[in-house]
Amino acid sequence: MIHKIYRYLLGVALALFIVGCGGSSSSVDHLVEELGIGVDTFDENEKSYLYNLFQTEYYWNDKVSDSFDYTPYTEPQPMIDDLKYSALDRWSFALTRQEYDNMATQQTSGFGFSSDVDFTVYMTNIGSPAESAGLLRGDRITEINGQPITNALLAQASQNINQSTDFTLDRQGFPVALSITSQHYSFSVISYSTVQSPAGSSVGYLRFDEFTENATFELEEAFTFFKTQNINKLVVDLRYNPGGSINTASIFLDKLGGSLNGKVQFSMFWNPQSSSQNETLYFDTDSNSMTPMKLVFLTTGNSASASELAINTMKPYLGNNVAIVGETTHGKPVGMAGRTNGSYIYFLINFMVENSIGFYDYFNGLPPDCAVSDTDYTHALGDPAEALLHEALYYIDNGHC
Repeated sequence: MIHKIYRYLLGVALALFIVGCGGSSSSVDHLVEELGIGVDTFDENEKSYLYNLFQTEYYWNDKVSDSFDYTPYTEPQPMIDDLKYSALDRWSFALTRQEYDNMATQQTSGFGFSSDVDFTVYMTNIGSPAESAGLLRGDRITEINGQPITNALLAQASQNINQSTDFTLDRQGFPVALSITSQHYSFSVISYSTVQSPAGSSVGYLRFDEFTENATFELEEAFTFFKTQNINKLVVDLRYNPGGSINTASIFLDKLGGSLNGKVQFSMFWNPQSSSQNETLYFDTDSNSMTPMKLVFLTTGNSASASELAINTMKPYLGNNVAIVGETTHGKPVGMAGRTNGSYIYFLINFMVENSIGFYDYFNGLPPDCAVSDTDYTHALGDPAEALLHEALYYIDNGHC
């Protein structure tokens, strides 16, 4: 396989590490605060370097002031927030090297689940302490260690590494007691299975939680399985996938493009000053690439960046044989390269991403072909009765909602 480029679409990928603690937020500023960015040295040299990135490689560099006093800043994120083009840029941020390493290698800590504002669990991370303890989608947490649950109590408990916490749950009207130990752990981002459609078709189901670098190994395993099962109809569950590596997204697309070898996947266009970095990627298929007769993506507003790139890439090639089921996606048709000068890695918006027919303008998200709200927490992800997957299987059988 041709070596793929190494860049990121990381606008909202930080969310994975907050939900690892049991929280649920999509605000970049809040995530940065929770992750503790700013503990490393942000000296005058770093500030000058960051300002220069905004003036040169930042996609909207024509919107950046030619005179900017960066001396008062003690952390990178406030400086980024004050320099970015806020009309469109919701994503530029910085990471410490340790935070980046944890993300790239699928390492985190905490309980490993995501919940709504009323503490109803909608997802457990694959391989997390919460999943191992038996926490289920739809469980509503009512108490922690005998006290009524609050965000503060949950955050505190998640930071008590190697310490067991007692959870009291409401599981479909019945009280359940569960103990979960917060831990440092490695997580997976992919699970897969086959399900039956109402008409009896064998359909592949791929849950894909984030486009991490290491996900390529998990993708290989999943598509090898699909090949042994002769799968040519596939549902890809991206509903909670915030994005990640373009390298991984391109390899994922290779797996979906069995008949598209050598054709354009997508192109990346930088600002005019940096146009020498423009690049186009092509399908590079292999022995377990699939030629799907039907392809359905499950999405919500949490489906972002590389998730949207994958959908936007396949749309021109599969026509009515590809569909979005669920909710409108996040809306991030731009990406970051990642630059460092020392303590921090700066992820500023660098390029626009277009598909093979030049479409890129989905800042308001990609709308679903079949609108279904992600509110069915009574069924597990991957259960054919779960609302989004149920609608996807109907679409596969009938070609319409």
